[in-house]
Amino acid sequence: MALDQTRFLYADRGPTSVYKFRVGEDPAIYVWFEYSDGTGSLHTTPEGGPFRPEDPLGAAPSDGLDTFLSERGTTKAQWIEDLFAQYGERIAWSYP
Repeated sequence: MALDQTRFLYADRGPTSVYKFRVGEDPAIYVWFEYSDGTGSLHTTPEGGPFRPEDPLGAAPSDGLDTFLSERGTTKAQWIEDLFAQYGERIAWSYP
């Protein structure tokens, strides 16, 4: 069930999927790049709204999304539920 623990600002699924989001009350904006081989990279950005390739990226406090979410009291399963609730119907794709 979606709990809105994660608020997505942008989601695009493709060979490299890109998700821009905030978690809980944390004001920081995070960007998760998920690659076709299942790996990914987490970054911060000062830019809100849709992701643009020219957005400046900074280091995230954790290397992986699972660790990052766990440190904030949520899970990737919940992250996916929130993603579906906010973007699933509009962009009509599924998350593996």
